Amino acid sequence: MKLLFPSLLLLPALASAQTPHLSQTGGSTTATTTWSIEAAPNQVYGVLLALTENPSEPFPGVFLDIPLDLLPLTFNLPGFLGTTSPTGNASASFTIAEPALAGLTISAQALTGPSFDDPSNLIRVTLANEGTFAPTLGNPILPIAGGAAAPDANGDLIFAGGSGPLAQRYLSDLEEFEDAGVTFGTGLLAQATGLDDGRILFTGGFDTAGSPTADSAVYDPATEITTTLAMGQKRAGHQATLMSDGRVMITGGFANLSFDLQAILADPLQIISVFQGLLNTTEFFDPSTDSFAPGPNMLEPRALHTSTAMNNGKVLVAGGLSLIPIVNLPNISSTAYAYDPNSGSFGFPTFFSGPRLMHSAILQPDGSVLMAGGLTVDLTGFLSSGDPLSITIGSLDDIQRYTATFFGGSFSGAGTMSESRAAAGMGLTSKGDVLIAGGLRVTLGASLTNLDFALTAKSEVYTQGSGVMVTGSMANPRVFPVLVPLADGTTMIVGGGPVEAEVYQP
Repeated sequence: MKLLFPSLLLLPALASAQTPHLSQTGGSTTATTTWSIEAAPNQVYGVLLALTENPSEPFPGVFLDIPLDLLPLTFNLPGFLGTTSPTGNASASFTIAEPALAGLTISAQALTGPSFDDPSNLIRVTLANEGTFAPTLGNPILPIAGGAAAPDANGDLIFAGGSGPLAQRYLSDLEEFEDAGVTFGTGLLAQATGLDDGRILFTGGFDTAGSPTADSAVYDPATEITTTLAMGQKRAGHQATLMSDGRVMITGGFANLSFDLQAILADPLQIISVFQGLLNTTEFFDPSTDSFAPGPNMLEPRALHTSTAMNNGKVLVAGGLSLIPIVNLPNISSTAYAYDPNSGSFGFPTFFSGPRLMHSAILQPDGSVLMAGGLTVDLTGFLSSGDPLSITIGSLDDIQRYTATFFGGSFSGAGTMSESRAAAGMGLTSKGDVLIAGGLRVTLGASLTNLDFALTAKSEVYTQGSGVMVTGSMANPRVFPVLVPLADGTTMIVGGGPVEAEVYQP
């Protein structure tokens, strides 16, 4: 078939030529999938679907990436053939309602008339059952271990800071990864933070010699240019949080982390000296000047904590490895402080149940902060006896919810996960729920009893007002994976171990 819409070719030109752009939302086997078109106003359009990607030529000199095998669907499915609105928009939807089709990839393109000579971009959707993970069609070029994701000008995602000096771009329309240029190579316990202008900030971590560094850089995906900078303080195991005013708040971390193994073996209490490198300092990065400035000190130094920007402009710093003020003895923190940019200071401490580090935290749509799992370490026996075998370690299974109030804020229990976990990933789904994925489970009793250590591929969903519910498992365990919401309503999970990326269908 050479003429796609023969009867429509007789129509006069209705608007100036504009290459149509196609996007998609949905993808569930039991819900509606929608293709949206942006084109010139009042143009005849047709959305074409295919199950393969063999090129075709509907008109002489007009080439599509897909065949015309399913052309009858364009004429028979409501909305797949029509006219764009006065603003140049249109959409076409259908509901499959067939879970057995999970894994089927549908490719689509659009043509607009009257000339039909400028096809839209190709877009793919891989159908999946709700509450399950499915692999992307293409894998990352290199494994991604943390880092940050930021949208570029085309709406694709740039992953940087988690795959060495290579930045990677995820083409969400095609479910594929590509090289996005060479950038700054971050070390262990570094931070990568997406900025409002699309750039990515790298801060600190351990250098090649194994020491915390003040090295920093800003990567611009649009130009693939990296600008090297320096923080005011060496840091590793810190947090770098994008604030509502566009600045990045950097908190805590280790300024140094070295120990004399011989001295510790002779006197185990010497291990306390390792914690003296914990920082209580903060600093701010201003993207308008690409410069760092010192911020207020925290009451307690901390590392391996969480830092969450809230809707009221404040930043909640919670948990982590810390030192008891005045006596400077190591402990695991059960306190949180909210930094207020209006006053330039931290408020009074707020306590939560169960001290923890390596936990996960995320801002919910209602403005509250959800904090899940983590590790707790009981050092009481060790500090009193000097016997390292008296240390107990355990992962936590509870969820704490922080709610801001006019005079501060408070924590409350928000549920219990199906298993304890630390170093899990957290991300919002398109339904407003929180997806908690992966992590590790560990238990170590005194005198090395009850040793239990395992990585997990299991995931759970927290729904405000309903609590926690187990959902589908990932294909592989992941530790501190990166969870990113995609434009089609799904959530990508990448890194933390496997090379493969997966997508969660809510």
